[in-house]
Amino acid sequence: MHILLLPSWYPKNPSDVGGVFFRDQAFALVNYGHKVGVIAPQMKSVRKLFSKTEKTCLPYFELDLGLPTYRKEVLAALPRVPYGNYWLFKRAAQKLLRDYIKHQGKPDIIHAHAAIFGGVVAVDIAKEFDIPVVLTEHSTGFARGVYSPWQLKLAEKAIAGSRSRISVSPSLGELLGDQFASSKGLWKWIPNVVADRFKTPDNFAPEDRPVRFLNLALMTTKKGQFDLVKAFHSVIENGLTAELWLAGVGPIRAELEKQAADLGIAEKVRFLGLIAPEKVPQLLSEIDVMVVSSHYETFGVVAAEALTAGVPVIATRCGGPECIVQEGDGLLVPPKQPLVLGQAMQQLGEELSSYNRKGIADRAKDRFSGPAVAARLTEEYEHVLSGEGSVENPA
Repeated sequence: MHILLLPSWYPKNPSDVGGVFFRDQAFALVNYGHKVGVIAPQMKSVRKLFSKTEKTCLPYFELDLGLPTYRKEVLAALPRVPYGNYWLFKRAAQKLLRDYIKHQGKPDIIHAHAAIFGGVVAVDIAKEFDIPVVLTEHSTGFARGVYSPWQLKLAEKAIAGSRSRISVSPSLGELLGDQFASSKGLWKWIPNVVADRFKTPDNFAPEDRPVRFLNLALMTTKKGQFDLVKAFHSVIENGLTAELWLAGVGPIRAELEKQAADLGIAEKVRFLGLIAPEKVPQLLSEIDVMVVSSHYETFGVVAAEALTAGVPVIATRCGGPECIVQEGDGLLVPPKQPLVLGQAMQQLGEELSSYNRKGIADRAKDRFSGPAVAARLTEEYEHVLSGEGSVENPA
């Protein structure tokens, strides 16, 4: 089967963490035996035109470890004009698709990731070549209510025009069904892929060192790190010998550093900076517990990665982690409640030896490994190509 991915965002290189799960899924499908390609319009903010770190031009075409990848940078020049950046994204995607078909052949299916703008553009441009579209939705924007009316119209068009609708968590599928009534009951849950980078661990060996809690996320308010630092402070006050490692970058880092200093725990909080995807397995081998403190998550790939590495997880019930963290994998707590989060960190830190790391890893691989997810996607593709997939209220 020939599958073409059209993601709404995509890594600029193998070290880029933005959209890394799209790239991982592409390789999982390749390894499953499919012919796979990627076309990726790359939206670029006008502000980054003058950034010293954004001077490198992306290659239009590259073989990424054998994966044909076509990119075209799109200057997001019309953010205040309704439909403006959508039309710019669409124009770039049309050129990429035509060039892709010219050199790689016509795909059997276009698998779009996120309705805005990849999904709606896929529905638009696939009509020229009569290619069915499968849509996977990832965005937290629907839960957070950040989309404008015109963007919601585009999302509705993408959902209606797709032959199959996939959400990365059951809760996201329910939310989308409520927001877009014509799709209610039509969303299927298939999780993101966790790449085969993680070794099956041994059980915890006793070590004379503090318990290490890790948060691996973009440093923004919605990721809940202010709650986490406060929770960690309560853990220290209750006498657990522990460290908090914060990996990532973002606009609130300086405020988090100040918060840790004001609470008198700065020496116990480590700021690791940006961690490239290939460095994550080594990092997970050095920590004891992953903490996902987010206010909203549609999936929570870092939680799935941690479990695949045999690391127990504490996560908020924020949409995605509920379908990831099962009994024996760790603990779930309400979002935006730092004291409850601190209690869970205290409990798990004291009970680390009771967690079976190999069992955690084996269960996670059964659900999130490349072969497991690729098998479920293949079944869905076959369903679509057999003509059983339907388009509801096509625009």
